[in-house]
Amino acid sequence: MSGGSLFVTPQVRPAASTRLICFPFAGGDINAYLPWLKLLEPHIELVIVQLPGRGKRAKERAFTRMDLLVDELFGNMLTKLDKPFAFFGHSMGGKIAYELAQRLQREKLPLPELFVASGGGSPCLPRRGAPLHRLVDARFKEKIRELSGVPRQVLENEELMAFILPILKADFKLVETYVGKYESPLPSRLVILGGEEDTFVARDDLLAWRDLFVETELVRLYEGGHFFINHHSHDIVGTLNASLKGDLLLNRAS
Repeated sequence: MSGGSLFVTPQVRPAASTRLICFPFAGGDINAYLPWLKLLEPHIELVIVQLPGRGKRAKERAFTRMDLLVDELFGNMLTKLDKPFAFFGHSMGGKIAYELAQRLQREKLPLPELFVASGGGSPCLPRRGAPLHRLVDARFKEKIRELSGVPRQVLENEELMAFILPILKADFKLVETYVGKYESPLPSRLVILGGEEDTFVARDDLLAWRDLFVETELVRLYEGGHFFINHHSHDIVGTLNASLKGDLLLNRAS
């Protein structure tokens, strides 16, 4: 496994024609996407964003401001622009990916050929409801349990939760204190994925991603709640394989 401080490449594929760069949901680390490695076709190199506060970066303080995080990502992203690439972001990850794509566009640098917004509302809409990161720990854990993003055995393990809770609260603060600013539509092909029973993301907010891109390639709703990706990984990666089948190098040159 190799990778820089923020972008981890679990398996280097020198012959790959494109990279799939995956951004984590709140509290997530690279383990959420590692199982995708064996499902992706050989021409796709998987790159996973590893944020501070988790995994090998557990001793570092988690970001709570989007602008500072994007500055850090942008500086590290420059080494990943030698091949066409796609962005995949679930929930919080979609918002981070959008801000990074906007930064690349402002700097007139290559943009993702494909952008997958999964399980999250448009970053340019005001947040619905009160911010969760301000809740006392007990109430915050109840809300996390409702999202079904943290296994029950972890929620009930006081030692583990003492480690995870500050990361989750930092991530929620990052998202809940941020509202994206629309500048101009991104030319990336957009794929929107959502959960049919997701009570955390309003359907209209999910579909509002279409206003931020020139072209919407696909909208797909899966059975399940906010973390539907945990139960439909084979189908989701199959969609990615199909969407990235084209010769992106030729697309970029045209």
